[in-house]
Amino acid sequence: MSDSSPPTTSAPLLTPLLAADLAEYCLRATGPSSVQLVGEALAHLSTTLLAAGCEVSRYEAVTPGDAAVDMVIAWAASGEECSRFLAPGAAAVVIVGPAGAVQDAETWVAQAASLGWQQHPAPFALSGASDDVTVRVFARSGVSVTDPASLLRASYHGLAAALVRPGDAVLAMDAAEGDLWRIVLQQSRCSWLGVVDDQLRPAGEPGVEWLGSTQWQPAPRPIDVVVTRLSHDGSDWIQEVQAAHAALVRSGRLVIAVPLDSGRNPLQRDLLALLEQSGLVIDRAWWQSLTRPAGPDQFIEVSRDAVGQLKIDSDSVATADALVLMAVKVGGPGIAQDPSLKAPNLIAFHRDYLDASVVRLIVAVGLRLESAALRRPIARKVMHEAPVDSADYGAAVCVLLYDPVALEGTGRAELLAAARLYIDAPAANPTVLRWQVSLAFAAASLHQAGGDLHQAAELYARVLAFDVLAFSPLLGTKTTTAAVRLGWIHFGRGELAAARQVWARGLDEARRLASQPDWSAVIGDSDAPEVFAMPEFAAVMDEAGCLASALRLTAETPLRAGLAWQWSNRSLRLQLLEARNEQQRRQIWQDNLQEAKDWLDGQYHKLNAELFRRDQVIQALDATARKLAIESDGVSAAFRLAHRHAVGEKAALSQQLYAMHLEYDRLFVDHQHLSNTNQQLIGAAQQLSAAAGAIMSGKSRNQLPAESIAEEMFRLANALNRLPLKPLVRTVLRALTALLGRK
Repeated sequence: MSDSSPPTTSAPLLTPLLAADLAEYCLRATGPSSVQLVGEALAHLSTTLLAAGCEVSRYEAVTPGDAAVDMVIAWAASGEECSRFLAPGAAAVVIVGPAGAVQDAETWVAQAASLGWQQHPAPFALSGASDDVTVRVFARSGVSVTDPASLLRASYHGLAAALVRPGDAVLAMDAAEGDLWRIVLQQSRCSWLGVVDDQLRPAGEPGVEWLGSTQWQPAPRPIDVVVTRLSHDGSDWIQEVQAAHAALVRSGRLVIAVPLDSGRNPLQRDLLALLEQSGLVIDRAWWQSLTRPAGPDQFIEVSRDAVGQLKIDSDSVATADALVLMAVKVGGPGIAQDPSLKAPNLIAFHRDYLDASVVRLIVAVGLRLESAALRRPIARKVMHEAPVDSADYGAAVCVLLYDPVALEGTGRAELLAAARLYIDAPAANPTVLRWQVSLAFAAASLHQAGGDLHQAAELYARVLAFDVLAFSPLLGTKTTTAAVRLGWIHFGRGELAAARQVWARGLDEARRLASQPDWSAVIGDSDAPEVFAMPEFAAVMDEAGCLASALRLTAETPLRAGLAWQWSNRSLRLQLLEARNEQQRRQIWQDNLQEAKDWLDGQYHKLNAELFRRDQVIQALDATARKLAIESDGVSAAFRLAHRHAVGEKAALSQQLYAMHLEYDRLFVDHQHLSNTNQQLIGAAQQLSAAAGAIMSGKSRNQLPAESIAEEMFRLANALNRLPLKPLVRTVLRALTALLGRK
């Protein structure tokens, strides 16, 4: 490893743990190769890369004169730095930047595209790198993703690659544009990839065949997986589904993307019905959303309800941009038996099964239908139609024995009886023996779980009695585990000698299996071993370790039963199970914490909103108070002014009232005087009237002297002069005079 001078950038070193995760991500994407690390921040990646066998060199910057390498891993502090890291001789370039550098990452992609680089297919099939960094991987021959629609298509092709089983023949209907077919080819173990396109391309990639869009039907070979995308309007749905069904073999998979408009598709219900009517059962489904990172993280798998139905409501609106379905063809002709086939027993499906498609439908974990609700009717159908001495029948019974729903009611007794008959019959071929051992073990486990230890012990003994070498040493997982369990049943009864005898027998069986000279019975073809073989054989030895520990601890004096149990249950399988259970407990704890955090966040935002609302109310009240204070000051001033004015008016009115009281008193006095004068006048008038009447009547009376009349008239005149209403009195007198004159 060569080092250059320290870089000019001051980016902090990635932590060893983060660096190890990032290096592992790069290795999963491109594999071990010669690597160039650019930037001091990535120094810790060299530990993991060197341990993987990579040749590692470290540089401050990449220049055209640098030696050609397979992969460049460079730290980019900004979006503009990407172009100088795209070394012309490299096959892949990994650009790493700080967390959250989304805009920079878009700049990297644009710069890489302008220099003839494409995005590497691996990130669309791999779970993303750590959230603590931003990573983009580029390749000379990759895929072109330029817009959200192509990003959706690239990600669901990555999901489809994960659903391709080893050796599958794949037909890609929507992978030509943007070279998305490379995702399926490079990220799956397909044996053949047919790419349908309007324009045929010359053969270039091994294992890839280009097919014309109007000429590929019928398919050039049996197809195991079809990957396609439907249109929005449903115009091509029937044609696409029918074509896929015709091309697929029984147990074949159809991976189909259904576009959603604002979270739903009005024709979705029709599609689900169409698939079922075509003999394609929907095994799994995913919601795909562009709001999540590209690749597998862009999908959320649809869960099932209590009866096993997928929770897809065609009338509801999903927060997704597409719905991806995996439908499996369960009907049609199967794979005919070929008894003359030469193959190791562990993979001789075509030789020993009447219809080898049952292996991929209901038997092999990872290859079969994921839904127990879908496996159940198929297993029952096989059980009812296949001969009772066939491998197909034994596989179906075993599948149902591990299905809790199938054991309900009378199912448990019926299946246990069928298993007993199958175990007692002679084995027609090695795979039938394989199912006899598995059925005996499954029945024993079922009896033990139900508390019938006598039946369980008998069946575990039957498992030990089988010669599993007639099939494969890998079947020894059942015999060694049966020995462990049977020994503990004896131990629990206080039969220590019997327990040790069983454990010793199981350990001897493990030694016998390990001494198998025919290694092809363990791994298959030694030039291309089966990937599951050695882990399965390691499980045999792992259980043998439990047997050895039980024998060792129970040989000590005094007998320590608790320690014997502890040491005898430290197999790797059990430790992994404990670790998985602990992980699940922690995950539940984390989920609970997350729910509590979400609730607290909700309360926090709710309280903040309420605080903001109340602050707004307080501010409004303060503004109102200030306004009222201003208005109050004005009102107070007006009140004081009005008060002073009122006081002045009151004083003036008081003076006026006083003057009026005086005037009233004066007028009252005048009124009294006038009243007295009026009475006198009335009296005088009466006298005058009487005198006048006497004069007018001509009666004799005493004659008044002239002087008396004159004096009386003078007093009357003076009285009239003193009257305030002299005009009125004169008028009255004139009226009286006129009246008297008429008389």
